[in-house]
Amino acid sequence: MADLEDDPGTEELRRYFAGRLPDRLTEVEDAGTAAQQAGWAAEPMRVFHRLAHSLVGAGATFGFPGVTEHARALERLLKARLDGGPPPPVAEIAEILDRLRTAAK
Repeated sequence: MADLEDDPGTEELRRYFAGRLPDRLTEVEDAGTAAQQAGWAAEPMRVFHRLAHSLVGAGATFGFPGVTEHARALERLLKARLDGGPPPPVAEIAEILDRLRTAAK
């Protein structure tokens, strides 16, 4: 099986992902705002978590380890709430989202 780095289409896919990344980060941020405005209710939290989770995998697939790292931190924070924990600290979410934006550059 060929290594992805040897595939000539890989760089094109990476550029496509990089181009879409700002919009995906905006979706994550918007989902976070919606979850917070809903009082961290289960359904908005699931959407927020799902979007963070998808960034974990996409970052790994397309060669953005910083995106993967920070999206994973966000995912874990949100998972704790979904598992019955307290609402996530808003300042911590904001810090992770800032790190995600920086890693996406």
